[in-house]
Amino acid sequence: MGNIYHRVISGKFKELTLKFFKNRSSLIIAVVVIAALIAGGIFYSQNTASAADGEETTVQTAKVRKGDMVITASGAGVVEPSAQVDLAFRSTGVLHELNVEMGSQVTSHQVLARLEENIQAEADFQALFSPSGVANAKLAVSNAQADLDAATNAYAYVVGSDAWYWISQAEEAQVVLNALDASATQSQRDEAQSLFESARANRDYFLSLRTDIDELDMDLVTANLESAKVKLLDAQTALEIVLAGPSTFTSPLAVIGQQTGKLEQARLAVEDTRLTAPFDGTVTELKVVNGQTVNTTSVMTVSKTKDLFAHIYLDESDLDKVAKGNLVTITFDAYQDNPVIGEVILVEPALQVVDGSPVIAAWVALPSDMELSILPGMNLEAEVIAAESKDTLILPKQALRELEPGQYAVFLVDTEGNLTLTAVEVGLTDYANAEILSGLKLGDVVSTGNVETK
Repeated sequence: MGNIYHRVISGKFKELTLKFFKNRSSLIIAVVVIAALIAGGIFYSQNTASAADGEETTVQTAKVRKGDMVITASGAGVVEPSAQVDLAFRSTGVLHELNVEMGSQVTSHQVLARLEENIQAEADFQALFSPSGVANAKLAVSNAQADLDAATNAYAYVVGSDAWYWISQAEEAQVVLNALDASATQSQRDEAQSLFESARANRDYFLSLRTDIDELDMDLVTANLESAKVKLLDAQTALEIVLAGPSTFTSPLAVIGQQTGKLEQARLAVEDTRLTAPFDGTVTELKVVNGQTVNTTSVMTVSKTKDLFAHIYLDESDLDKVAKGNLVTITFDAYQDNPVIGEVILVEPALQVVDGSPVIAAWVALPSDMELSILPGMNLEAEVIAAESKDTLILPKQALRELEPGQYAVFLVDTEGNLTLTAVEVGLTDYANAEILSGLKLGDVVSTGNVETK
């Protein structure tokens, strides 16, 4: 019988060689068929050898069934707020006012605490916006305009009236040219450019006629004119801020000159001696009491406790299973029977080290409609869903026979117990089961191995 089988193998091999190797596209098919025949021969030889030894073999089987395949990666983590800030005064002093306690809910820009020095700083700041403060700001603009007029007259006297006229025309033409935006036509650009170049040429011509101008005088009147322009801009900017009111002056100001510098200095004096909430949140740590002398170290912590995240850690071998958008089953230590579903929003680009071991760190957005009372710092377990397939064909993994890397077959068992090596396409696999994408149908019986009996 063995000789007959081997003759069959030999005949099949010759037939396949002549038929399939005439073109390169048949190479893969030939290899698979040959591998199937060899595998069948090995299986047959094992069975006949067992029979010769007086042993019987029983084929273990399993049915192709439908079910769900889910590939996961497990890890652990902790609940973190979406934002957390340690607040500290920018100067030392005695705490005069504390408006919160541990656990207080705060809103953005709410004043949380003040130093004694803040009383005077607030008074000086508010005075800038009082009627007298507005009057002083207007007076500063008037004085700056008078200084500019005097500097302009001095400059015009030195360069001459004709040169001064064309200097003014060139400056105005430059302003018009710079103001043109993308909607301007080419003809408008050409016209503005022509006016500027004409005014500049006339300016240069009349300046060249003034050969009697002293160079030092020219430098002096030029510097005075530019300085007067800056002072007027400074005063006008300060007046606009004062007229807008103190509620609009909450951000750092780019200082132009003396008037804007005075406003920014007053704002900083207030900011340095008080603490305000950077966002809506909760006071999660408080380290001071009224009357205490403080320095520039942290006195309290404000956290966003409504928007929470799970900061999870997984073994580095699971890197291929963690990606942005993956769903995650989160189970809190405090609520073992109430898991929630979150979503990976970030996988950190570098491994972290936890207890001496490298791990993958990822951030998971928790659902906003949770009915559980979740607090920052809570411990949790996480199961990342890397891939899943619902209501798919499944069989035990031990039924697979790998013919080549990535190519599989199974022994299909018919009603009479005969085995047929059948190629299959495999999808997801876990430690126990494999998903079958093609090659089998629901209810097919496959071999999962042999059991020898005496």
